[in-house]
Amino acid sequence: MTNTDLPSSQQPFVTRVDARCCEVMVDGKIVSALLRGKLFEDIGSDKNPVTVGDYVNLSRTGDDWAIDRVHERRNTFARRVAGEESDRRQLLAANVDQVVIVNSVGIPPFSSMVADRILATCSFANIPATLVLNKADKGKRGKMKKIVASYDNTGAKMIITSAVDGTGVEELRDLLTNKTSVLYGLSGVGKSTLMNRLDGDLEIKTREVSGSLRTGRHTTSHSQWYPLTGGGAVIDTPGVRKFRPFGIPPNDLRIHFKDLHQFGKDCDYDDCTHREEASCKVLEALENGQIAASRYRSYGAVLEELEEKYGGTGRIVEKTGPDHKARR
Repeated sequence: MTNTDLPSSQQPFVTRVDARCCEVMVDGKIVSALLRGKLFEDIGSDKNPVTVGDYVNLSRTGDDWAIDRVHERRNTFARRVAGEESDRRQLLAANVDQVVIVNSVGIPPFSSMVADRILATCSFANIPATLVLNKADKGKRGKMKKIVASYDNTGAKMIITSAVDGTGVEELRDLLTNKTSVLYGLSGVGKSTLMNRLDGDLEIKTREVSGSLRTGRHTTSHSQWYPLTGGGAVIDTPGVRKFRPFGIPPNDLRIHFKDLHQFGKDCDYDDCTHREEASCKVLEALENGQIAASRYRSYGAVLEELEEKYGGTGRIVEKTGPDHKARR
């Protein structure tokens, strides 16, 4: 019987990726496996041919294992490679059930710009996302309420947590049970501490936050799959300072800002960018306080970045029906 014949619950899958070697779960045990050179030959714009969560075909010679093939992915969570002008994709995880975006309301401060970029990426990849506001014991109640309110119409679930006093830990545990979840967020937001509070068997290493930069030092240097005692698994990812979406067509970005899109779908023009167009329903909603200013700023910043990378929309499409206009 080959790997391909096995049900997914028994398929070997990647639990950690290094430069040319992976850790793979095989029959309940972790083995080290080299990456065949042919895996790098046809990766297109991808930086890495294999990521955590990939189901793979293996071959074995004595005690040496090698990955021969990566199975088709159900989904991928990815970003544009950091620090590069080239348009390459960095795979962060594959075949996941959800992404949990961990934020801090202490130090480092909450960054709507980062959270919104990850939310849009999850929407583009069709992966459910949850926002976690961690370090609630250090946050101001009024500020937390304002953050929560700004995401009311985004479709994202939100959980307020504290690894110190246990706030929200049970709710988070329920969310993660029997699912494969990616944990993602800025450096220093307390992902590792929170997970150790949630499941003491994990023993994920932690570090203090840098006082000078108000951001954490990178505790996790690679994505790592961890089984949860109550069922399911988490993929802990390295903390980031920036996040750049990959591959979203500029003209589609508005769809992935769901709070904007609920107003934008009534705009006169089908490809309204919601920046300066006359009778733009998004701008009206923003002025009326129906859309959070922070969300709109995030949308504008990401749109500008995507247009610079992929070019503007260029084409104006007339909506059908008597209430919509064409522009040339």
